[in-house]
Amino acid sequence: MKNRLHQGVFCALIVLLSCNGCASFNASSNEYAMRNEEASQRQQVELDRPALDNKQVYLDMIKKMQERSLYFASIAHIDSYQKTYGTSPEVQRLYADALRATGQDDSAEKQYRALLNGTEAAAAWHGLGLLEAQRGSSAKAISNLRVSSRLDPTNALVLSDLSYALLADGDNNAARIPLMQAVELAPGNRKVISNLALFFMLSGDEAKAEALMKEAKMSSEVRAEILKRQESITKGKPKSASTQDARSRIMPVVASGSGMQLQLQMQLLSPQSGVSARSE
Repeated sequence: MKNRLHQGVFCALIVLLSCNGCASFNASSNEYAMRNEEASQRQQVELDRPALDNKQVYLDMIKKMQERSLYFASIAHIDSYQKTYGTSPEVQRLYADALRATGQDDSAEKQYRALLNGTEAAAAWHGLGLLEAQRGSSAKAISNLRVSSRLDPTNALVLSDLSYALLADGDNNAARIPLMQAVELAPGNRKVISNLALFFMLSGDEAKAEALMKEAKMSSEVRAEILKRQESITKGKPKSASTQDARSRIMPVVASGSGMQLQLQMQLLSPQSGVSARSE
């Protein structure tokens, strides 16, 4: 009788252990399935995520506002952006640009100088150059813009601003190289084209400047501004020998069906060259 009882208990124990083993196996299987499902869902979320999140969309909106010269409004939005998403060197540089454009020069300079050792150093030197130009300090403006250009050598706007600063300083000869580079890098940029028209005027080739402005379909307001700057520079600076000599080395203008394209040749800018330009 005792043996039967022992056998019954033993069998029950085996069954119980077997069931526990099944339960453990089933639990492991369920956990594995749940993990698989969770990973699959995470992967699907990543696939469904939009290319730009709200943070990037907001930053792009601020940049577009500044492109439209809405600098006062951009300052308010930068403040809002930083409260929501925090700051970054790029955001700080946009803030400095807005401060400069709204006449807050001292605050802008402080903001730019805080960025000189980081990823926005080239843009910060550019901003400092523009600040000095606004203050009428051409030597400091040229120096800062040269530093910016060395850090970011393919930035057409920096090159264009450097050429303008050199033109304003009466150094047409030095202005030609950065202007040529700017035109080749960004042939459709209106600011670059305006500076090229100014270069033609200061070089004594009003006909070439007029042809360029006509081809670029510049408004009467833009034309008036270029003429105003030419008169200001001419009145403030005596014509140098390099300015007179530049008349024989004017850069050609080529129009294409896809819009204005400015095609320049290095030999026309060489001081040793006596080649005359022609319009095509």
